[in-house]
Amino acid sequence: MKQDLKYTTDLFALEYFSILDIAWALVFLVILLLIAKTQKKKYDQLEYFQYYNSNISLRVFLSLIYAIYYIVIINGGDTLAYWDGGLKLNNLFWKSPTLYFQELFSDPDMKNFFRYDQSTGYPPGWIYREKESWFISKIMSIFSFFTFKSYIVTTFLLAYFSSIASWKLFELVHSFKLNSNRNISIAVLFIPSVGFWCSGITKDTIVLFSAIMLIYHAFQILSLDKEWNYKNVLYIVFFTFLLLNIRSFMVSTIAVALAFTYSARLANKYRENRFAFYLIRILSFGVAILFFNLQGDSLMKSEKLEEAATIQKDFAQNETYEGKRYDLGITDYSATGMLGAFVPAVLAGFYRPFPWESLSLTLILNGIEGAYFLYLTFMFFRSSALRKINLIRKHEFFIFAFFFSLLMAYMAGLTSGLLGVLVRFKAPLIPFLLLLLTIDLKLVTKDNISMLDESKKRKRKSG
Repeated sequence: MKQDLKYTTDLFALEYFSILDIAWALVFLVILLLIAKTQKKKYDQLEYFQYYNSNISLRVFLSLIYAIYYIVIINGGDTLAYWDGGLKLNNLFWKSPTLYFQELFSDPDMKNFFRYDQSTGYPPGWIYREKESWFISKIMSIFSFFTFKSYIVTTFLLAYFSSIASWKLFELVHSFKLNSNRNISIAVLFIPSVGFWCSGITKDTIVLFSAIMLIYHAFQILSLDKEWNYKNVLYIVFFTFLLLNIRSFMVSTIAVALAFTYSARLANKYRENRFAFYLIRILSFGVAILFFNLQGDSLMKSEKLEEAATIQKDFAQNETYEGKRYDLGITDYSATGMLGAFVPAVLAGFYRPFPWESLSLTLILNGIEGAYFLYLTFMFFRSSALRKINLIRKHEFFIFAFFFSLLMAYMAGLTSGLLGVLVRFKAPLIPFLLLLLTIDLKLVTKDNISMLDESKKRKRKSG
């Protein structure tokens, strides 16, 4: 198993930092600069556009650090295994396009391993056997055609896509005018751990990109004061497909958070009808109970339980992942048992690793960030907490952010097992948690509060 997980050749790094790779990477960076310059001309009048170039630069820089760390220092890791699998698929295409597309549109099966030979090379067995990991290699194989099989250029390209998603979220939150531009930029664009873990060739980059884009397009449809068209629906279908094939619980988490958001709108619409109001509230709680019950049943049937156990086992054996194991003490995966684990799982998802748990190179930033999140939580409750909570209750996006952060923290805390895995699983919730904790009451006006009242919103839109 360990041999599958780690490569140890003296010339290993040269395969990724050849003169041709470096030259092509520099060309790609020039292309990125030209794209950024074009965007600058388009949006130069916006007061917050100063963050656009910084966002791209930071993502590209952190993705390079991530690549150097795993290539030069670790000499292995899942990132290189994903890429290796992608290259073998690329080779398979040139051997037989028919076999390539058969592999691309089917689940991995060791019976089909005969498709590979000495001419194509063999993908890493531990990647090929795991459906979600192999799906990442499939995506990388597609990228490899456009990046001329350059690991570094593909890394930069993924970092650019990650920066685009973050910028979309920045613009969405900015339109609500309830957080300062500085706080939005910190929460959405400049959290170091998110940029480090979610900008290179990893599952987490694709998950973060897909989740943010799915949420962005969902709010183009959900928000009555925004324009949407059929493209938003197509994007939602596409990003849902990606998440279902990589980290399926993200879809149910986003869906439940959106359901709570819409139920809040309906409840406010029928507030004068007490029966309808309380019925909607009861149904909302029913959705939450159903969520726990379905997740509990899935775990008991060993789908997610096996996934969590496999993740914990693999990452525990993989020397590229650091951080000690943590245990929530849950053995009963029924709805009752999972509810009992809710608080410790959420606390783990929000704040762990604690500073004393993160005394390693790859976790130290997460430890500092965890302490920062605790500080922001203290400040949230220290001043005007009830007003802030009331504001969250009245605004559709922040209702979503609350439930998404809560459920995401719960699922990440429950299924990780290792702190080194937790910091990756929790990355998508961090921007939403920080946006909740940094709401600025001084920015509140009658115009930027969404009171979940459809008639008022339509009037504002028409006016």
